[in-house]
Amino acid sequence: MNTLTSKQVTYEYRNAARTVRAVNGVSCAFRQGHVYAIVGSSGSGKTTFLSLLAGLDVPTSGTIELDGESTAKMNRDSYRLNHVSVIYQNFNLFQHLTVSENAAYPLYVRKMPKKKADELAAEKLLQVGLKEDQFKRFPNMLSGGEQQRVAIARALTSGSELILADEPTSALDVTVQAEVVKAMQNMKKVTNAAILMVTHNMGVVAQMADKVGVMQSGKLVEWGTAEEVLSHPVHDYTKMLMSCVLRMETEDE
Repeated sequence: MNTLTSKQVTYEYRNAARTVRAVNGVSCAFRQGHVYAIVGSSGSGKTTFLSLLAGLDVPTSGTIELDGESTAKMNRDSYRLNHVSVIYQNFNLFQHLTVSENAAYPLYVRKMPKKKADELAAEKLLQVGLKEDQFKRFPNMLSGGEQQRVAIARALTSGSELILADEPTSALDVTVQAEVVKAMQNMKKVTNAAILMVTHNMGVVAQMADKVGVMQSGKLVEWGTAEEVLSHPVHDYTKMLMSCVLRMETEDE
């Protein structure tokens, strides 16, 4: 994969009262070797959009294309297994598997010999800051930050061309968030994947993202370099978000 492209993607669902358009005509592209972030308030559609890119949901209209080929024409399981990894907010680890087995799981699914898969997983676990004596532990024996690092290692082990991170720090306290951010920065150094984060954490965005998108009511209202969007926002909604961040930082001081 070189580029994953969203072309006028819309996603609708029906609730008890009406049809909700959660994603509305979003167009953008994600290239390998770059880090992207999508920000917006709760309900803006950013997590739904990530689910569409991951192949977990299917657009109502518009297309998602992998190097020019519509993902709708691909086998969904094959697409998710071979091209995309998701780092979930709640870690989504298998509680009956060890840390090493969780990190190696994508390779087990591909029928790689266990010894080789475990060796590759160990390499990635070390890269995200875990220690060898933790590899045989089970997830419930780890802190939240350590579990999230296992999830990051699993994404690296998979070798996916697109890594999607859904609010990777939001379930963690501030001290632990810093550990996970460091692990994600290491991830950026050791992979050529396209990385897309959906987050409320503007500090993470400022530290990691090459490009930033802003979503409001299902629409992508701003898209540009991190410098452009964070320092020189154009859309009124982006300006409001940034003013809230500045106000919170001032209050913390």
